[in-house]
Amino acid sequence: MSIESQPDQIHVHVAFPISKEGPYQAGVSLETTVGTVLTAAMTHFKVQNDSQFTYVLAHDGQEQSGSVTIGAIAGPARALRFTLVKKITQG
Repeated sequence: MSIESQPDQIHVHVAFPISKEGPYQAGVSLETTVGTVLTAAMTHFKVQNDSQFTYVLAHDGQEQSGSVTIGAIAGPARALRFTLVKKITQG
């Protein structure tokens, strides 16, 4: 897969340290939401939310809201690195 982005795209890289799968990588538009990237990354890593765990994306150690756009996080950057984080659901 080519990691070169088009001028109106940001390259996203999602790592999931506890997975044997390689990282999820894609070129996405600036208007793409974090939630959209989260869904694609969860599919890539073959995980899903359940009653015990939920998954979120973190960037620079901060959990990101699913409604925030990639462009808002990236600013002038042309690439973003996220970590998929498995959170225990409080019950």
